Amino acid sequence: MDTAHKKYLLTALSITTLGAFMAGLDARIVVVGLDVIASALKADIEEALWFTQAYMLGSTLMLLLAGKLADLYGRVKLYAYGFLLFTLGSILSGAAATPLQLAASRFLQGLGAGVLTTLSATIITDVAVGGPLAFALSINSLAFRLGSILGLTASGLIIGLLGWRGIFYVNVPVGIAGAILSRKRLRETYTPREKPLIDWVGFCLFTVSLLGLLLALTFYAYGLSYRSFARLLLLVSAACFLLFIAVEARSDHPILDLSLFRIWGFTGGNIAQFLNAVAFGAVMLLLTLYYEVALRKSAFETGISLLPFELSFLAFGLLSGRLSDRYGYVKFAILGLLVGSLAQLLLGGLTVSTSPALVAAYSALLGAGNGLFLSPNTSAIMSSVPPERRGVASAIRAIVFNVGMTISLNIAVILISTRIPYETVTQLLVGAELMTSDTATSRALLVDAIAYTFRVLALVNLSAALFSFTRLKGGKTGRALPVLAE
Repeated sequence: MDTAHKKYLLTALSITTLGAFMAGLDARIVVVGLDVIASALKADIEEALWFTQAYMLGSTLMLLLAGKLADLYGRVKLYAYGFLLFTLGSILSGAAATPLQLAASRFLQGLGAGVLTTLSATIITDVAVGGPLAFALSINSLAFRLGSILGLTASGLIIGLLGWRGIFYVNVPVGIAGAILSRKRLRETYTPREKPLIDWVGFCLFTVSLLGLLLALTFYAYGLSYRSFARLLLLVSAACFLLFIAVEARSDHPILDLSLFRIWGFTGGNIAQFLNAVAFGAVMLLLTLYYEVALRKSAFETGISLLPFELSFLAFGLLSGRLSDRYGYVKFAILGLLVGSLAQLLLGGLTVSTSPALVAAYSALLGAGNGLFLSPNTSAIMSSVPPERRGVASAIRAIVFNVGMTISLNIAVILISTRIPYETVTQLLVGAELMTSDTATSRALLVDAIAYTFRVLALVNLSAALFSFTRLKGGKTGRALPVLAE
């Protein structure tokens, strides 16, 4: 890689890192202040969860379309539009007056984040493939985590100074700056190779399928009276997904190129990522409930308590990115999954009286595991596909991650509700008087439910580690099959 190429890699990495930072910031910025926002807007626990879910849903629905558009038209202009859409959603979120308005605005914000997430990895891979790809992607991933750190820690301070609406308005100047920098400093290094045609039928089927799945999980968590409706939504989701696969297999211009799944480096990496996301997605919610609701810490104190996880993730993510470029991606991904599984099993022993130092140590171990896993696994996926499929490949990778994360949140609510009544969790969240007279008992029950959820999710993460041993045969990327059939 010559000097000019290295210089442009630094430029591209700086701007895409800003996009990843903003996406990470708002993925978590409502978590610590969830009880404050829920109380202000009079939302129950499921409505409050949609303040996060809507963002994830919006970004997930946009990913595939953004990836396809990037492969058909190029990356740079679309990336700038992603910043602008994200900024508009931030403004509307700050102005929301009801739970529905906030969820809808967060959905719009998520659409912009979906563009930023997809194209950040795509732009970096275009520039760094064959070079320090894992290290570059690790920096991008760490920017997302750094945004998450500030989302978790600074949000409590911002809420204290400006109120909860301020956590959305802080995005506006940064989003505008990102759009300007993208248009002025990034250059298009990719030349589209296909006719600009999009399978809109496939996109609509995919959207309905994903929406049906998420709504089904949400209504299932509401209780027995909603289970029949939830099953109906699952049937609709499954039917639309099967139709989507059939349409894509016959389409001359599919929005999702199914032949990508013949590449084992791509398919195996996405399976491992999905299982890890299901295991990991609810971790921050569980720890936040533990600190804020069970231990009665303030939003700011909770953000500080979550720092061991985030800082450990940053340190081990950089280390893993650097070393995996030399010694192989899959080995480090497996190590991360094993370490993360151990940490979740240890967190499965939480009680109200567990030493804060011990909880911090377990959280740091969990951060180390996820830091070791994420960048090498992403590199294994992205380096296994040809340039004309990187946009879609990045989109599928992010879709798998977001769907797993979103499913994880719903599974966590379902698992918690098997140990403690749904109404009690809602009242604990919004700070209302408990239905039971024994508040301490209710909080102890909540901690027991949180610990149980950690144990179940640890088994999911461990299954990802065991599966990933099948990926070792393909060498550095884990790829065992040809890139694409002509």
